[in-house]
Amino acid sequence: MNLIRLGTMPLEEAKTFQRVLATKGVRAELDHNGQTCTRGCTVTVEVLIPEISLPIVQDTMREQYQKLMEGLPVDWSRLNEVYDPQKSEATCPACGTQFSTSQKECPDCGLCF
Repeated sequence: MNLIRLGTMPLEEAKTFQRVLATKGVRAELDHNGQTCTRGCTVTVEVLIPEISLPIVQDTMREQYQKLMEGLPVDWSRLNEVYDPQKSEATCPACGTQFSTSQKECPDCGLCF
């Protein structure tokens, strides 16, 4: 079975995701890779899945994202905002604050550019 690396996640999130995938018949493996994962206060692991299961995993991730976003107001047009240092003013894609591009950080939410 050909396993592919889905990504790196905090250990507890990876375990939860592993359990969710198991309910859908997908066996995910968790692996600590010394080059991509961390130890200490925040332990991270790589999540490996069978390549053939990728469509099921993508659907599951979409479902999980929709659950997280449920009830939250999202201005999808703001997500397309691009920080252009050649312009005099920018709109933060995270919070919508307009600010001078002489600043490299949103003065409202702190997002760095």
